[in-house]
Parts: sequence; structure tokens; C-alpha cells
Amino acid sequence: MLDKDLLEQYADLMGEEGMQEMYATFADNIGGYLNHLQWLVKERKEQEVRNQAHRVKGACRSMGLVELAQVMEQLERQNWSWEEVEEELVQWEKDLPAHQHQIEAWLKARRI
Repeated sequence: MLDKDLLEQYADLMGEEGMQEMYATFADNIGGYLNHLQWLVKERKEQEVRNQAHRVKGACRSMGLVELAQVMEQLERQNWSWEEVEEELVQWEKDLPAHQHQIEAWLKARRI
């Protein structure tokens, strides 16, 4: 669920403060990214959905959230129906807090 090797590399490169800032930026922005994606789905704007899924995928990968990024990659690249996307986003939104908790636990364990 969490790419700890990637996070370790970031921590070594950026230090504690850099990791805190990186996670704070992610936590502050991911809700807005998701809301925009949900709005695009509601408006049935397929190419924009794919573009926004790409952005969300990148944000998730930057924080080591492999599983959440994989879902977004599927939305970005694969064929899907609007109903499938809506269901995926409902589940994704439910899963997000558990994944964020893992990052927070990792940061706490590293005393960051």
C-alpha cells in the first residue's frame, strides 16, 4: 500500500522539514483534486477526467501511495463506463484516509 523505499529516499534527500512540507501539500490539495475529478465525471468530460486522473496519480505516487495511484492510472488509460468511474471514485475516497494514516504513521515512526 505504501512505497516506503521511495519515502526513505525522499527523507534522505529532503530531510524532515522537506518531508513535512511535502505531506502537508499533499494533504491540503488531494481533496480539491478529488472534488474536481468528481465534478468532471458529473459533467461527463472524458478527456478532462483522464487528465485530472493523471494529476492525481502523480500526487499519489509522489507520496508512495501505490494502490491509489494504480486506480488513477486505470482511469487515465483504460476504457471505462461512467458508472464504473463513479463507483471507483466512491471507493477511492473511502480508501484515502487509511492510506493517509499509513503515511502519517510512517512519518511519526521516523520522528518526522
